[in-house]
Amino acid sequence: MIRNFGTVRTLLVVACLVTPARARAQTTQLSGHGTVEYRMVHKLHEVVGKSTAMVVRGTVDGTGLKVMARAQVQTFDSANTNRDEHMMETLEGDKYPWASVRAVLAGFKLPTTPGTSKIHVDAAVELHGVSVNHPIDLTLTTKDANHFHVGFEFKEKLTEHKIERPSLLFVPVDDDITIVGSADVESR
Repeated sequence: MIRNFGTVRTLLVVACLVTPARARAQTTQLSGHGTVEYRMVHKLHEVVGKSTAMVVRGTVDGTGLKVMARAQVQTFDSANTNRDEHMMETLEGDKYPWASVRAVLAGFKLPTTPGTSKIHVDAAVELHGVSVNHPIDLTLTTKDANHFHVGFEFKEKLTEHKIERPSLLFVPVDDDITIVGSADVESR
């Protein structure tokens, strides 16, 4: 009987030592950088503002994927300094310096073989300090088990983020803008 108690005690000690390592192995950290741009349409022309300073951070664990991508509003460049200054005023960039997307996907596991897949995530898009929830489609290209390329494109309504639509010659831009981006992400 004492021998069995010793065996049980040894098994409990081994289980306690192994369990934390196993739990850590189930959580994968994601990090990367990329570009994001907005495309805004006016009756007379289209405006594209691009940032190459997008940062991506996330985790994949037993519950699924949790990821955030963000860029500072001041890093967007439309190739027109006056327009960029007006954009900073309109978005109140000093008060709300970040544009961000947070997304979750329950049950997601990172692919381990090369290939491309579409992923449908629940997202919260924050512009001008206002968060709007809706689904977003991502394109995930797996390079190997640790390196991925993510692409996305989706529409946002300026008025849903309480952004006053800029005007040119008394004609406001369209309410819909398109957000396009891509990032190279690696897991650790």
